[in-house]
Amino acid sequence: MTRIRSILAAADFSRNSRYAAERAAILGATLGVEKGLLLHVLEESWLESMKSFVSSPTDEMQRGIIDDASNSLLGLAEEIRQSSGFSFETRVLTGRTLNVIVEAALDHDLLVVGAHGRHPVLALALGTTAQRLLGKTRRSVLVVKSKPDRPYRRVLTAVDFSPNSRKAMEYGSIIAPGALVTVVHVYEPLLERQMISVGASEKVLEEYRAKARSHAETQMKVFLEAAERNTAELLQRIEYGHASARLPEIAQEWGPDLVIVGKHGRSRVEELLLGSVTIHLLSQSQCDVLVVQ
Repeated sequence: MTRIRSILAAADFSRNSRYAAERAAILGATLGVEKGLLLHVLEESWLESMKSFVSSPTDEMQRGIIDDASNSLLGLAEEIRQSSGFSFETRVLTGRTLNVIVEAALDHDLLVVGAHGRHPVLALALGTTAQRLLGKTRRSVLVVKSKPDRPYRRVLTAVDFSPNSRKAMEYGSIIAPGALVTVVHVYEPLLERQMISVGASEKVLEEYRAKARSHAETQMKVFLEAAERNTAELLQRIEYGHASARLPEIAQEWGPDLVIVGKHGRSRVEELLLGSVTIHLLSQSQCDVLVVQ
């Protein structure tokens, strides 16, 4: 991948989806994106339930709802164009929301969504729309959590040296070309718990941890060399612990405005479960999260 040529921003007229559209526009303007789509989906099940509450003909009612949504979406796009200089095409579709967004995203390089939609209670019960989208789409997803006012300046890229970590590094250089970047790897000595259970001494444990850290440092060096990044331009952190818990802590300590992570790491189990690291970053970090795949 050499650049982002097209962006899809999903809008449900919530505050967070507006932030997502504004961030997509900032990216579009600063990166020279050729095409931007602002998409609103009218949930099929909601339209069906409306039929029992209205007396007007169904077709007439649906056309009226679509027209209202289209006008609102055009208004939002115009407001964003005036503030950012980036123009969106607008589109209102009907269907199952997640499926429609996933299908539309196939024609775009990047999908941008808000962290929470208009129904926070439903999102809490079923998982946020962003999390559920990540389980369905094969596009990289930017989850926007706060109102944007400038391009990204501080980026934390989490790596586990997997192929998707290399993609995360590449995406970081594209989406935030002038940002200060910290590359972090959290290593977990896999046999430590077993060693403790069989009574290994503290000295043996310390030696094991030291070797694990040394191995992680070597992997980081090889990884960055293969990524063809000038290490002088990057801050590097290698931390001990469980990645799903430690990465949100590091993000809070360092205060980036964007965290980048690969959707799937080395584990097939994590791939099937979406990835505990990704879920924890989405739920616990205060900043935007870009999940690359």
